[in-house]
Amino acid sequence: MKNPILTLYRRIVLQRDRSHVPTKLIPLSKIKRAAVYVDGMAEGEDTMSVRRAVQQYFDYHSIPVTILYPQKGDLNLFGRLKNRVRGTREFRKEDLFISLASSPENFAAEYEACCSTARFKVGRFNLPGDVFDLVVADPQEDEATQAAAFAAIKDFLDKIQ
Repeated sequence: MKNPILTLYRRIVLQRDRSHVPTKLIPLSKIKRAAVYVDGMAEGEDTMSVRRAVQQYFDYHSIPVTILYPQKGDLNLFGRLKNRVRGTREFRKEDLFISLASSPENFAAEYEACCSTARFKVGRFNLPGDVFDLVVADPQEDEATQAAAFAAIKDFLDKIQ
């Protein structure tokens, strides 16, 4: 059962910190900085290989990337990333935000996606308020891994002109 006070606090924080930067599809050639949320608490996944694949992809395209990889100790009492993990708002100047969160119930991923000032946002689930410009959904019969989701996202990013 969810704590109603925690749920209320989370909704208030999302409304207060929500980014109002207009978003749209942007080609890789116009992206100067990226941030990728990798779900560090996803069970049964090799997240190290996902982080390596993300780093290699953005290094190949000469785009600096911040990989957000929270562990249990990196979340505060309310489920957000601690500032020491995410950094201050001055460092949140990315043009592309990708969420590879394994569940739409992941508040840290939802907060980062909603509050990111990125001009182009990609995710795996629809969030309230149409946060993402591009949603790469899992197949109906299986739940895809973060690696498979990132591979599909890479293909789409490479095709956007």
